[in-house]
Amino acid sequence: MPRFGGDGNNGKPERERQPPPEGYRIAMWLTLTWVTMLFVTLVVVYLWLEAQHSPLMTPRLFWVSTGVVLSCSATLEMARRALRQRRETIFNRWLWLTMALGLLFLGTQYLALRQLASAGFFATVNKRAWLAFLITGAHGAHLFGGLLALVYLVVKNSFGDWTVLRRRATMDTTTVYWHFIDVLWLFLFSMLFLWN
Repeated sequence: MPRFGGDGNNGKPERERQPPPEGYRIAMWLTLTWVTMLFVTLVVVYLWLEAQHSPLMTPRLFWVSTGVVLSCSATLEMARRALRQRRETIFNRWLWLTMALGLLFLGTQYLALRQLASAGFFATVNKRAWLAFLITGAHGAHLFGGLLALVYLVVKNSFGDWTVLRRRATMDTTTVYWHFIDVLWLFLFSMLFLWN
């Protein structure tokens, strides 16, 4: 069971032993800056190759995965609210649901890319398709990183010994990361498959 500060000798709650973890927020903003630069570079190259335009089909599974990833943001936000209200059971349920939806997103992305490949959009033949595969795969890898952060939250929440501030900062930075990845997917999906 996590410990959030027990009672001292005088019956008052124990003070937090560590300062607020501002480093989490700084690390998150540096990570988001790096991820943004990576995807801006990929998008610029993709748009440059647009001159060799050969349209990409849009597998229906990409629509499904878009709905799933938006649901991830909603469930993670519900988990964050439950944490602030100290509703531990509900907090854990929302975290587990978010992880399940994240795995579903990765699964639908994989199947949609297989549909593209079976339709003839092979990465070795079409430069635009190759870049679409790379961009989608890079996004999936970053979403997998978000799943690892959720696993860390679940494990640490179940077995860890951490302060309220540290747990809240971890949850807040994880939520910001997920919202960023979700918005990024909406942009990439629109650019790759809707602006044909």
